[in-house]
Amino acid sequence: MYRLIRTILLLAALAALSSAGRAEEAAEKPADPDVNPCAGMAEGEVMGVEACEECHPSHVEGMRMNPHGQSADSRTPFARDECETCHGPGTTHFDVEGNCIISQRGRFGEPVEQRNGICLQCHQGSSRMHWPGSTHETNDIACSDCHHMHGGADVTSRQEQAQVCYGCHAEVRASNHQPYGHPIREQLVLCSDCHNPHGSTGPSEIKSTSINDTCYECHAEKRGPYLWEHFPVTEDCTLCHAVHGSIHRGALKARPPHLCQECHMQYIGRNHVRELYDYDLDPDLVVSRGLLTHGCANCHSQVHGSNHPSGASLMR
Repeated sequence: MYRLIRTILLLAALAALSSAGRAEEAAEKPADPDVNPCAGMAEGEVMGVEACEECHPSHVEGMRMNPHGQSADSRTPFARDECETCHGPGTTHFDVEGNCIISQRGRFGEPVEQRNGICLQCHQGSSRMHWPGSTHETNDIACSDCHHMHGGADVTSRQEQAQVCYGCHAEVRASNHQPYGHPIREQLVLCSDCHNPHGSTGPSEIKSTSINDTCYECHAEKRGPYLWEHFPVTEDCTLCHAVHGSIHRGALKARPPHLCQECHMQYIGRNHVRELYDYDLDPDLVVSRGLLTHGCANCHSQVHGSNHPSGASLMR
């Protein structure tokens, strides 16, 4: 009995190994480019995902784990004509006059507008309503430049989003490596938290209508209104702050008091500021201690505004 059981188990193991070997061989065997899986089909006829899978197994596998490839959801491409919903009729794939099927990367010469038009058939409205005329649209950026329709990490991934954006915005990458700024490299803040890459009514594709409104989404305590306001604060946060990164504490664009003196030149030669403060001052010149280290903010600490009755100078 023991020998019989051992023989059966041995035969089962050999059969499993043989089956795995045939499957591996089939997976490694490239598709024959001379074989047309659409042969005999009428023009415009839907051939189905099985025919696509013969030549594009990795793409089909990715689609089955992708929101686009859920045939049970009537909103998805796979619920209609599967791959051909976006790529066009498979019967044209081997057309001797030239391949007119829509490719993701435009490898057959399709213009960006035509390729994006396929995506915009479903993805309209909401955050994409301002895509026409947006910075990316006018610069011929294709959806597939940032998105991977067949699956895999792309700009929608928290871990990958900044790297995708850095592909074009190298100057932002450099700023993000400065010591002070938003924690973008740590993936605590994403580019899309502030920007809408599909277009907006605000400057620099900011999600809100103004830069300040976007900043207030996280920095609500700076919104005000204040009894005593600091006018640059109410106008534009980026007048003082380098939002993508800075070498100065607080992501300031310059070290105080130099930053403050860009606007407050009228105080030079008056009161406690005897002249434009700089590192090349005469060593015999007596400079107020209030200008050292944090500069003007040592005394004028409420730089974003004050509600104190005696806070006209933003000191309380």
